[in-house]
Amino acid sequence: MNSGHHEKFIRRCMELAQESLDAGDNPFGALVVKEGQIIAEARNSAVRHDMTDHAEIIAMRSAKEILGTPDLSGCTLYSNCEPCPMCSFMIREQKIKEVVFALRTPHMGGYSRWDILQDKGLARYEPAFATPPNVITGVLEKEAAEQFEKAGWTIHRI
Repeated sequence: MNSGHHEKFIRRCMELAQESLDAGDNPFGALVVKEGQIIAEARNSAVRHDMTDHAEIIAMRSAKEILGTPDLSGCTLYSNCEPCPMCSFMIREQKIKEVVFALRTPHMGGYSRWDILQDKGLARYEPAFATPPNVITGVLEKEAAEQFEKAGWTIHRI
């Protein structure tokens, strides 16, 4: 997919993040996309509902229900911020083929800090974990950072 598509989907993640903020939660939004079409989208609801209700996990749960399969190997996950370790393990278990995000989180990310998304050793445990997804970082990074900073979050960029 070209960078214009990635930007379009990251912008939607940022809109969802703003909706999350407006609802009193943390500024995270995520999409699951297949063949250029949004299958599922979600905003964070961990603060208000369940601490595991990160946008990425909610979007993957919805995509599995909509597609009728736990195998999301034909899908791309988009997020305005790097998935955390919990979300990264779920991405690997759901066999997401590509992950695209705006901001890295070097203090807590499942790619920058903990290397879960790219850990080739996890693939030894198939069918539980798939091969590492393709990871694209920094899409609309500046805009996403501004959104976080405007919301009062401290951003530690690499």
